[in-house]
Amino acid sequence: MDRPRLSRYHKKTMLKARLKHYAKRALGKPTVPPPVNGVADAAWYDAAYSAIDAYHEPYWQSHYYFLWCVIADRVRGDELRRVLDIGCGPGQFAQALFEMADITTYTGLDFSPKAVEYARKMCTRGTFTVGDATTTDIAHRTPHDVVICTEVLEHVPNDADVIRQFATGARCLCTVPNFEYPSHVRHFETADQVRERYAPFFDKFDVWPLMSYYAPKSVFYLMDGVRNTHQG
Repeated sequence: MDRPRLSRYHKKTMLKARLKHYAKRALGKPTVPPPVNGVADAAWYDAAYSAIDAYHEPYWQSHYYFLWCVIADRVRGDELRRVLDIGCGPGQFAQALFEMADITTYTGLDFSPKAVEYARKMCTRGTFTVGDATTTDIAHRTPHDVVICTEVLEHVPNDADVIRQFATGARCLCTVPNFEYPSHVRHFETADQVRERYAPFFDKFDVWPLMSYYAPKSVFYLMDGVRNTHQG
């Protein structure tokens, strides 16, 4: 997989992240070094999911809780009972959906074996599997009413390949952020930038910016649409 050329700002972000990592390590705090060349592989996420306590807390203590509540409300309100989650993480969101959105089945995919291991313990009602979001055929062999893909696309250099795997006609709820992070290969400063990149792949496409309670300058763009036949 080709690695993207890092911007000057991203290089500065990576340097700050590495210095922060060394400082935390010196203080004996849980930390994971920034990914090489700004692209995080499965081993990096394995280490992150193992080291960072936030990934093992109840879902209502997560800094993503506000975002998950919005998505759960759409899933519940539109009676989307069968969920396929691409980039599912360690199972907190799955548990949230079962408890808040009245779902009946949940299938989660992640390329981190550790994430899947933790998810199976966190949410015993869900089904979790290890796989590559850019090549998987899971959407074509798993009955579902909605595809959810939160905070994934900004980590993947070939993000269009992830969307290409979504089944045509599927309702899709995805999010991307407005901020730099060591494992982000892109971010979006405006909703228009999100539309420009992703709208061709969906019909009935909408983008809604949501500000984080924990970091008001951080915005998560919630995309809602129906996958069409566009391949990019």
